[in-house]
Amino acid sequence: MNVQHMKYFIDIAETLSFTESAKRCGITQPALSKAITQMEEELGFALFTRNSRAVYLTPAGDVFYKDIKKIISDYDLAVTKSQNTARDEASEVVIGILEGTRVSDLLPNVIKHFERYYPDVSIILKNLSFGALIKGLYDGSLDLAITLKFEIHDKEKLDYEVLEETKDHIVVHKNHPLALAKNVSIADFKDDTFIMVNTQDSQNSQKQIFAAFDKAGIMPKIRYAPSIQTEMLWVQSGVGVCFLDSRNMLYENSEVKFLNVGGIGDPSLSICWNNDYPNPMKKLFKDLLIYDINGGTLD
Repeated sequence: MNVQHMKYFIDIAETLSFTESAKRCGITQPALSKAITQMEEELGFALFTRNSRAVYLTPAGDVFYKDIKKIISDYDLAVTKSQNTARDEASEVVIGILEGTRVSDLLPNVIKHFERYYPDVSIILKNLSFGALIKGLYDGSLDLAITLKFEIHDKEKLDYEVLEETKDHIVVHKNHPLALAKNVSIADFKDDTFIMVNTQDSQNSQKQIFAAFDKAGIMPKIRYAPSIQTEMLWVQSGVGVCFLDSRNMLYENSEVKFLNVGGIGDPSLSICWNNDYPNPMKKLFKDLLIYDINGGTLD
């Protein structure tokens, strides 16, 4: 017995005519009769009562019809959903990356792998702010987001995995009095202007920074930047100092210095997604990225 035979049975049960059903199913009447006979032999009971004038469902056939019709309906729905998913696979994976984050050493192998084995899948990269990344994950415009752990670890419906354990630093202009200091603490910067992104973009970032100030017993002057890019530019210009993680693009910039301090939260680089928006290609991309970062070889 197979799905097609079950569909033949359902059609006959609804037309009560082997002749009519044979036409509707596009097969000969003898072939249709043979399929039903095979089903009855496998099931161990008759599905129809036949005579020269009419066809009727047997009591057992009637029970079987009612249940099997629902099963086939569910089967057809599952096939449709799977086919739609398969069509979606050959489309795109949209990945948001926290602006200013250095990922040039993380993504090329996976992108090359997709180009070779999934040429119909477009990998679209977007540099976005903290807030825009979260919004994109919630509204489905992003499949994946690469951002900092403290920003997404407590968000409902969002799952994440850490890609790399990173830490925050105080970043100063190269001419800052403490730029060459070996050992510094947050309290050493009590007279500096701290630059940070505004609350509208990241509440978690501010919470962590103010908690660090409180722990150090200081409350320096604050200047809010509209974006991380602006924050980076102001530090390069000597406008103030700021906290940035070791994955920030300024980490290798000669105009600034990254100074080690303790007492700040966990900014580990993480990949995040929303399971409310299924896309098998995003899971594949995420899994391959983690595999590659952990030392696996992508051919």
